[in-house]
Amino acid sequence: MATLTKRRRGGSMMEPKLLTSAKVEGGRHAGIRFRLEGELTPILTLDLDPLSFVLFEHHTLLWKDPKTVISATSPKTARSFWGRPSWLMMASGPGSLSLSRDCVGKIFGVSLHDGNTLLAPAPHFLAASGALHIESFSGESDGPWVIGDATPSIDRFSVAGDAEGLVWLHGHGDIWELTLAKGESLDLDPKAWIARDPSIQWEPIGLGSLSTDMAAGANWGICRAQGPGTIWMQSGGVGPA
Repeated sequence: MATLTKRRRGGSMMEPKLLTSAKVEGGRHAGIRFRLEGELTPILTLDLDPLSFVLFEHHTLLWKDPKTVISATSPKTARSFWGRPSWLMMASGPGSLSLSRDCVGKIFGVSLHDGNTLLAPAPHFLAASGALHIESFSGESDGPWVIGDATPSIDRFSVAGDAEGLVWLHGHGDIWELTLAKGESLDLDPKAWIARDPSIQWEPIGLGSLSTDMAAGANWGICRAQGPGTIWMQSGGVGPA
């Protein structure tokens, strides 16, 4: 998992680190070669060795090698994607496939090991290596959300024991990473976060009379993330893709 050296200027707030594509443009992990291509609407291409596999959502597949086998997960997993069903699929090697969220932004990977877990809203998930376990739960506690009435599911990614896994996520605009020490906190728009360590305490907070005044017209507010842990954020808005 990437680390962050926090810089402070006087009494200013913590400064998130901008992730650049040069640091995540490609690599190899557990029988999977991956590369990121494209700048405006990026794609993730995965070359799978025999016996290796990845998980992805059905609507993100752009193209694949004819010999790459695609199958539904067992049992078939229905997920909430801004109120629409989305199914978790499995691609098995040998072969290759390319995936995209079909929207402007950035793709980045987060490595999990030593029993680590990661939380991310389902609309940001792109792919995961076979060693990762994925479970989804309601994201209602992470509100308020401002896009429509549907609340996206939250994915929990985990690895068991000494296994190591890699999850690829998509964010709108640029991607920022911030590591909060114990006792440090950050207030942010709930649609700004892409992923976070489960050790981060997450709490919707009010805006005093402003929240009351706006409640009649829109479900809007901010949330507080409190360390310790790392949180990834996006500079663009969230919408179906």
